[in-house]
Amino acid sequence: MTSSPQDLGLIDQAAAIAAGALTPEELFAAASRRAAAVHRETNAVSAVFEGDLSAQLEAARRGPLFGVPCGVKDMFAIDWRVPEDGTPLPAHTGGSGEADAVTALRRAGALPLLATNLHQLGIGTTSHITALGPIRNPWDLHRCAGGSSGGSAVAVAARVVAGAVGTDAAGSIRIPASYCGIVGLKPTWGTVPVGGYTGSYSSMGVVGPMARDARDCRALAAALLGVDLRVERRERLRIGLPRASHWTDVDPGVRARCESAVDIFAAASAEVSETEIPGAGHLALAAMVTTGTERLPQLDRRWMVTVLPRLHPSVRAIIKTRFDLSANLLQRVLRFRSLLRHALAGAFRHVDVIAMPTAPASPPLVDRPRAELPSGSASADAAALHFSSLANLTGIPAISIPCGLDAAGLPVGISLHAAWGREDLLLDLAEQFERLTDGSYLAPANLAARFPERTTR
Repeated sequence: MTSSPQDLGLIDQAAAIAAGALTPEELFAAASRRAAAVHRETNAVSAVFEGDLSAQLEAARRGPLFGVPCGVKDMFAIDWRVPEDGTPLPAHTGGSGEADAVTALRRAGALPLLATNLHQLGIGTTSHITALGPIRNPWDLHRCAGGSSGGSAVAVAARVVAGAVGTDAAGSIRIPASYCGIVGLKPTWGTVPVGGYTGSYSSMGVVGPMARDARDCRALAAALLGVDLRVERRERLRIGLPRASHWTDVDPGVRARCESAVDIFAAASAEVSETEIPGAGHLALAAMVTTGTERLPQLDRRWMVTVLPRLHPSVRAIIKTRFDLSANLLQRVLRFRSLLRHALAGAFRHVDVIAMPTAPASPPLVDRPRAELPSGSASADAAALHFSSLANLTGIPAISIPCGLDAAGLPVGISLHAAWGREDLLLDLAEQFERLTDGSYLAPANLAARFPERTTR
């Protein structure tokens, strides 16, 4: 066993508990201590639920993840907690019941230990704006962790927990997964129940797993989706690269690592060809318009009077701007999304996956959230959305897997997109890539050593 029990992977933690080599109490205590240490430096944790362990164990089923603690993004209702959405004043009122995703974890035997912090209201790809302060990247505390599921990504990368639940309405799982060097899966839209999730109104938002490696991500995905995502063996893989739209204006270090990942698949007999995404230049705008307008009906008068004035000025500005969007623009976005879905249905007849960098540049600086691209400096949000929002606008699944470090020693992720309902394929390929690279690109264990735990006497 490793020196710290939370350094074990999700599946290995469950196995150790089942074998009697580790107790949930020991694991929860160790994870809680590390949560405090990591949070002091990164602002990744909204709440720790260690005091509720006995009741949680009584309610949990003896599933495949029995006794294993997980992080849950603070957008999900839990019996004893109203989600806070990264805001200084919760937008929601209390009530009984818990989110479907939390119930799914309990059915598998997993237990929520943490509510993880996020970019305010989930409106951002950096998580440098939260009520608790900017969520900092465990690889470099001057850098953003990514968003909006930044707290979940940090908790996994820094080995507070082996798995966490995030949400992804425009890359909010995959972008922080890439920035923090972990695996993040955005499932097909509609496959994971969203009751009790504060973004449940969205036609783009989904609930998904984040883990240190593909094997653990598969186990957490199976719990959330409620299906057996068994491994299949394939003789040949067809990879499509949208070079014109998603491989040119990319930081050279990021592009080199992603190209190397494609070469690794090609050396293992994958067939690589070019593909096209029609209207790719409009992806970021379509995503911002859709997420913004779908949120507006949720903003009742009480919310506008009590919560809106307490939000960060940039978040307030985004919300207010979206009240002025024209009906004509909304109709054009709907037609564009229909065109994209039709185009992808045709593309997936010729390729199995579409590959591109998860984000086009290194994790941005907390104090200057900009993406430095060959074309110049750009908003980190707009730059990332161009790469991440294809999956959300069309509903297809996508996964980000670590594929190396850039010139600054920061993680780089490559995204694979598959046809609707093919989460199994994406997880198979992520596991294959880890085997081909001996897992050398995964977040290292010594990342947690950067956050010394305080001892009490």
